[in-house]
Amino acid sequence: MKKLFFAGFVATAAMTALMYAAPMMGMPKMDIATMLGTIFLASPGPALWLGMMIHLMMGTVLFPAIYGFALQPGSGSGTGRGVLLGLILWAAANLMVMPMMGAIHPMVKSGMMPAPGFLMLNLGVMAPVGSLIGHLVYGALLGKL
Repeated sequence: MKKLFFAGFVATAAMTALMYAAPMMGMPKMDIATMLGTIFLASPGPALWLGMMIHLMMGTVLFPAIYGFALQPGSGSGTGRGVLLGLILWAAANLMVMPMMGAIHPMVKSGMMPAPGFLMLNLGVMAPVGSLIGHLVYGALLGKL
């Protein structure tokens, strides 16, 4: 399991780097750490750190554990199973979690942050593409390492 959590950490670091580099690649800003943190804290500085801790815990512990129990025992390529997990995570985030942000996030409700909407399309057509790339890289690295 230690190896899987290490792989989760590496995969999360890579996805996070892609997320913050997105604007340099013509994609919208994707700051999941601030979005997660500001659900709980109003101050953006501390919220960024709280959100990053939540993001790292999900990517380093929660999702690798799901992978380890549900997908790793399967046959075939570990990378392929990781990509499958990345695709599942992308679908869950973009079809369920991001649309819910408009209803529950205090900064969205106050107009300080745009609601991502279904498939994050309120942020532009490249937002779901960037999110998909990040989740597939995450899954591929998780399964490969």
